[in-house]
Amino acid sequence: MEKIEYQSISTQSMPVKSRIPKDEMNIQNLLGKEMLEEIQNQIARATGLAFVTVDYRGEPITQMTAFTPFCQRVRNGQGSGQRCKQSDAFGSIQAVVTRKRNVFFCPCGLLEVAVPVIIQGQYLGGVLGGQFRCSDAPPELPRLATILSGQRDDWEQDKELQVLFEQVPEISYEQFTNLADLVSLIINQFAEKEIARLQQTDLLNQEIQSLSEQQKRMEKESRLKSMELSALRAQTNPVFVFRCLSTISSLSVLEEAPRTNEIITLFSDFLYATLIDNSPVSTVAEECETLERYLQIQKVRLGERLSWSVQMEDELSMQLIPRTILLPFVERALDYGIAQKREPGHISISIRYQNEDVLIRVKDNGPGIDAKTVSKLAGQYQGKRQKELAEIGINNARMRLIAAFGEQYDVSIQNYPGKGTASIIRYPKEIDERIL
Repeated sequence: MEKIEYQSISTQSMPVKSRIPKDEMNIQNLLGKEMLEEIQNQIARATGLAFVTVDYRGEPITQMTAFTPFCQRVRNGQGSGQRCKQSDAFGSIQAVVTRKRNVFFCPCGLLEVAVPVIIQGQYLGGVLGGQFRCSDAPPELPRLATILSGQRDDWEQDKELQVLFEQVPEISYEQFTNLADLVSLIINQFAEKEIARLQQTDLLNQEIQSLSEQQKRMEKESRLKSMELSALRAQTNPVFVFRCLSTISSLSVLEEAPRTNEIITLFSDFLYATLIDNSPVSTVAEECETLERYLQIQKVRLGERLSWSVQMEDELSMQLIPRTILLPFVERALDYGIAQKREPGHISISIRYQNEDVLIRVKDNGPGIDAKTVSKLAGQYQGKRQKELAEIGINNARMRLIAAFGEQYDVSIQNYPGKGTASIIRYPKEIDERIL
């Protein structure tokens, strides 16, 4: 039988991250008493060797497995039992020094093997196995009866122990070393597997901690984004307010009649829809009513130069929509379209379903806008307020859509030179109010 090349259970070159504190690291904490005893039982049944696991002081930490009646009797003796512990410790220490399994004769003359467990250069304990008689072992093999002779009691004078000794199985040295190499390999595999498990556990814990930190960071960024959107909204709304107030002021000077009351009423309703009602969503019908009030107010200023139309199916009236999301694009149509021409202008708003999305198109028949302005209005969203955007309101609306639904729902602006400009807004049919 070919010998197995042995490698000791040393992991000095392997970075081990364990949740076991260094001062509490020992073989029992690493593998556990139950696992150690299960290993002992399985190997004992397969090889016939007796086993016990000891700590770094040589103290047994597992139950004795497959011990011969002779060894059980000797270990229970007061003096002889102490020598057995010293033998275990001595054999293990020699294994630590050589960093490989150590075969030796115990003080009673039985062949044994010590397999050390070394983690990060620290000796944690050893597995002792054997209890065989052997007559062909090399003469240089350590014989602890000689080394520990000063403490030896004469067990050979005990006839009952002599009989038990003769009943101990005999084995050749070659057979024993083959079994010793096999035991070393098995113990090595178990230790390496447990070390790998600890490493994977620590890596998993680190990943969980990293994900937790990322989640906290994302929640913080979300709160900051929400605050930024609120600030932008606060900056945007006064623009509408001052324009409306300017129109009302002009009318109050020129007339004292119903038109002033009418526009004040429209303005009050508009303020409620845009400033006072903090609900993140409204229905398409409510959004169109808000646009209607705004356009009626602007018509007082522009007169016959302004007309508009809204096209949508009845089934869309109760469709949810982010509140005031359309207002900035209607205002853009006024500023860049209708206000730029002297002849009458028209704003058309069409709303329809497209697969699982709501598609809205706001178009004016103005002169169109130059390429630089289109680039500013439709530039790629960078996740923060961009100073070069021509209108805060459009930037605000885009930020809300992208933050809530993703970059695929960014707004597109189409320019038709000499014929006008169109804004294409799209968002999912199913929306969650909590993300707005």
